[in-house]
Amino acid sequence: MRSIYRTVPRYFSDTVAPTQRRNAMAIFLTLGAVGLSYGALSQSSGFAIWQTVLLAALATSGAAELTFVGVIAAGGAPIFAVLGGLLVNSRNFAFGLSAGEYVPRGWRRLLASHMVNDETVAFARSVRGRTARWQHFVVMAVLLFPAWVGGAALGQLLGSVVDADALGLDAAFPIILFCLVVQDLKNPLVAIIAGGGAILAIAATPVLPLGLGAVASLAILIPAAGFIWAKGHIRQSHTSAEGGEV
Repeated sequence: MRSIYRTVPRYFSDTVAPTQRRNAMAIFLTLGAVGLSYGALSQSSGFAIWQTVLLAALATSGAAELTFVGVIAAGGAPIFAVLGGLLVNSRNFAFGLSAGEYVPRGWRRLLASHMVNDETVAFARSVRGRTARWQHFVVMAVLLFPAWVGGAALGQLLGSVVDADALGLDAAFPIILFCLVVQDLKNPLVAIIAGGGAILAIAATPVLPLGLGAVASLAILIPAAGFIWAKGHIRQSHTSAEGGEV
C-alpha cells in the first residue's frame, strides 16, 4: 500500500511540468469546491448521502448532476431530470472524438470513456504528442474523481454552510479551461470553429434551459465536418488528376 502512495506522486512529478502541475491543482481545488456546492444542493433537495455520492461517481460530469438535482428540487419528474442530465452530457460526444486520438485501445479505453469531460480533455490538449496527452489525461482523471466525489460527500455533510457561487467558481472554471486550450487556437480552422461555437452558445443561452447553450454550440461541428470532408475530397481529386497527367 505504501508503494502506491509513493508511485502516484512520483508519476505526477515525472509526467507533468511545473506549470501544468499548478494548473492541475487549480482545477482540483476548484472542482472540489464546486462539489461542495453540489453536495449542499443535493442535501437540501432531500437526497441521502449515498445517492449524492453514487450520482457523482457514476455521472462524473458536474453539469449533469447539477441539472438532475436542480430539476428534482424544482419539483420535476425524475424522468425529466434524467433526460436533462443526458442532454447536457451530450457535449461529451465531441470530447470523446478528441480523446479517441490518444487513448489506448482495450480496457484502458473503457475506463477512460467514463472520465471523458471538460477538465480531462482540456488538460490533455494542453500538451503535444499522443503519449503526453494520454499521461496528462490520466493525471487529471486521478485528481478529478476524488475531488468531485469527495467534495460532493463533504458538501452533503456540511449542508448549506458553503456557497460556491459566492466564491465566483462559476467563472473560475471557464477561465482555467480556456487557458489550457488557448494554444490550439493558433490553428486557424480550430479558432474559427471555436469562435463559431462560442457565438452559438452565447446566442442560445438566453432561450434554452440552463446548460444547454453549450450543447447547442456542437452544431458548429456539422459545417466544420462538411468543410474538412470537401477539402480532403478536392485535394484527393487534384492528386488523382496530377497522377493521370503524368
